[in-house]
Amino acid sequence: MNRMIIVGSPRMFGRSAQLAQQLFDACIEDCPDDGVTLASVASLDIEPCIGCGACGERPNDEALTEVLKDAEGAEEDERRILYSCPKEDDMADVAEALDAADELLVVCPLYFAGPPAQMKALIDRLQPYCHSSLRKGELRPAALHVIGDGKTPHGFRPLAEILGSALTCAGFRLTTVLDWTGKMTEDGEIIADADEFDLTEEW
Repeated sequence: MNRMIIVGSPRMFGRSAQLAQQLFDACIEDCPDDGVTLASVASLDIEPCIGCGACGERPNDEALTEVLKDAEGAEEDERRILYSCPKEDDMADVAEALDAADELLVVCPLYFAGPPAQMKALIDRLQPYCHSSLRKGELRPAALHVIGDGKTPHGFRPLAEILGSALTCAGFRLTTVLDWTGKMTEDGEIIADADEFDLTEEW
């Protein structure tokens, strides 16, 4: 099992980062034979999508698979070409980790009920996956851990809908939201259990 943890906060040592580190440590302790990758937008260089359309100009991955099927090392090439963007930044490494992940955890603060700009840039850069067939296969599970001070009047639903929509294109299904708003101190101490929402049911 390979897991990936994405931290959507621009703060390097904020509550989101501290919860993500706790999740990372728990993965290592509970499943020492599994792989786990931690990626924080605070330390990544990810430019925003400019809507250039280049990712939609290449053949889809089904056509590329047909071309590559007889080539040496085709399996590795097929994984690589699932994500194709002309921008040369850290998003290529994020996409590689996403492709390898069996399960995804996203830890993200609420900014006006949505993601911070840095996380929105990452989400928008999932656009190339819209031209793959990943959403047609079995979707891998993803969970969202929402961080906040509990003062937002609009809740986490906009964030969950934005993230869930993009992740579907990348081959994931957002199945669970754990709401930590108002349940962590500024220094990362957990003072109450998260409210858990099962998105496979009505919410």
